[in-house]
Amino acid sequence: MEKRLIKAFQKAKYQMNVNLPENIWQAIVLRDKCINRIKLWAFSAIGVSSFIGLVPVFRIMLKDLTQSGFYEYFSLAFSSNGLIITYWRDFLLLLAESLPVMSIIIFLILIFIFFLSLKYIMKQIIKGQLALSF
Repeated sequence: MEKRLIKAFQKAKYQMNVNLPENIWQAIVLRDKCINRIKLWAFSAIGVSSFIGLVPVFRIMLKDLTQSGFYEYFSLAFSSNGLIITYWRDFLLLLAESLPVMSIIIFLILIFIFFLSLKYIMKQIIKGQLALSF
C-alpha cells in the first residue's frame, strides 16, 4: 500500500509549466480590458441618459420660471428709474422667492452628472488605450 502511495505521489509531482506566468498575465490583462469596457459602456449610458434628460428638465424649468413671474420681476430692474436702488434688498428677496429652486437644482444635477460621466468616459478611453499598448 505504501509503495503505491509513494508511486502515486511521485507521478503527481509538480512540474512547472513554462507558459504559466504568461498565461496569468494575459488573463489579468483580459480581465482589465473587460472591466474597462463595462465601465465605458456604463458611463456612456449614464451620460447619454442624463443628456437626454436635460431637454425635458430644461423645458420644465423654463415653464416654472414663466409661471413664477421671475421674468416680470427681473424686468423691473431695467425698467424703473431708480426704485430698485432704493429697495434693492426687497427686490432681491422678491427675485429669490420667485425662483423655481427645485427645477434649477434638478437641471444643475443633470449637468453635473453629464460632465462627471464624460470625465470618467475619457479616463476609461485613455486607460483602455494604455492597456492596449502593453
